[in-house]
Amino acid sequence: MAPAILVTGSVVFAVIFGALLILTQFARGAGVLDKENTAIATIVVTISGVCMWMLWACSCLHQWHPLIVPLYEKAE
Repeated sequence: MAPAILVTGSVVFAVIFGALLILTQFARGAGVLDKENTAIATIVVTISGVCMWMLWACSCLHQWHPLIVPLYEKAE
């Protein structure tokens, strides 16, 4: 089962990603972006969101169970 921090972080990324997608559609409705630029913005937001989430998830999971454990010397 996935750690709770991974699930929580994934939900946060999904909320931010959804907000950015809605923002691009509002920009089109307000006349800031035309149809072609809205499509490009949607693709850019989608690809960057997935890539940032994957980088974050890999970093989180690599720190969850490290392969190399530090060895501490006994204090004398």
